[in-house]
Amino acid sequence: MPYCTIVEFEWDESPDREAFAITLGELDKAPTPPGRLSRIAGIDEKGARVIEVWRSGDDARRFAEQSAPSLLQASIPSPSRVVGFEVTTYDVP
Repeated sequence: MPYCTIVEFEWDESPDREAFAITLGELDKAPTPPGRLSRIAGIDEKGARVIEVWRSGDDARRFAEQSAPSLLQASIPSPSRVVGFEVTTYDVP
């Protein structure tokens, strides 16, 4: 069953949005990880969100475990919220 993850970053003061955008851009250049079906990311003045749909919860977990060390070294704040759930509807026309 497909699995969705939502990772949110929120900030009160002005972080280095440019560095954050560069980090997200670098992630886009990397090969699509096995099992990821789609990815939506965006930044605004209040923070950023990354929404991904995976083939399974195991695929999402595997990617999170493999990418954790790289993200700890990146110049981005820690997520303010991380949520995952099984998808009941996934419609892409």
